[in-house]
Amino acid sequence: MADTMRGVVYLGPEKIELRNLPIPDPKEGELLVRVRAAPTCGTDVKTYRHGHPKFPPPFVFGHEFGGDVVKVGKDVEKFREGTRVTANVFAECGECYYCQRGQGNLCENLVYNFGAFAEYTIIPASIVRKTTFEIPAHIPYAHAALLEPLVTVVHGWHKVAVQPGQTVAIIGAGGPISLMFIQLLLRAGAGQVIAIGHSLARLTVAEELGATRVVNAKEVDTVAAVRDLTRGYGADVVIECAGTKSTWETSVDIVRRGGRVLWFGGLPSGTKVDVDAARVHYGEI
Repeated sequence: MADTMRGVVYLGPEKIELRNLPIPDPKEGELLVRVRAAPTCGTDVKTYRHGHPKFPPPFVFGHEFGGDVVKVGKDVEKFREGTRVTANVFAECGECYYCQRGQGNLCENLVYNFGAFAEYTIIPASIVRKTTFEIPAHIPYAHAALLEPLVTVVHGWHKVAVQPGQTVAIIGAGGPISLMFIQLLLRAGAGQVIAIGHSLARLTVAEELGATRVVNAKEVDTVAAVRDLTRGYGADVVIECAGTKSTWETSVDIVRRGGRVLWFGGLPSGTKVDVDAARVHYGEI
């Protein structure tokens, strides 16, 4: 194995460089992985544009990957050289206020796993112990690399507790997260999945992957269209995946009384959202 590798280094907003870097040596409990696939997700795009609150530049970014273990740190027993692996972007401490309440995703001491946009990456010891997984032989690296976003989708699905037969509207349909939601919801027994978006090409993909109905928000009134498809009531559950102020607000307008809204797409810190408080309160949304 060579002594150096290529890696994409983040230097500041919209400034990156492909550099030759020393290949790191795994410390106790760590793994050195040869990266075979590393997709770009929304968090990577936000990091590129605005930076990351946890990582001051310069650093190698990227956090979704699939690859091969090429070197094992001391005391690692679960994995060996040659094992095909993927890992989550973080691991919780298991001891803080939130972890003790079963909310590990809110852990105050999260250990992060960045550095996938390089030929080799280190998996930190706590992530090796808790959230690193062997890739089955029949699953390609690129598919395994989607485990991390899929985990977030499953988490969101649990939050809204979709029941069999219910109608779910997904705003921002056609992106990777929304497509994962569509497939998961259908497998879980959702009766109708309405895909809402602005791109005909993306809506076509959503339909191909199982969306029951598609609504092109460029061509029709979204609120009226959803009510037409739900006998005037609105969707039982609305999942917002676009991450814009207007779509957050629209999600409250298209859910039925007593329904549930999942604001999955994030907004910048400080963003204010305008919703009808009476509708939320008296409609028990």
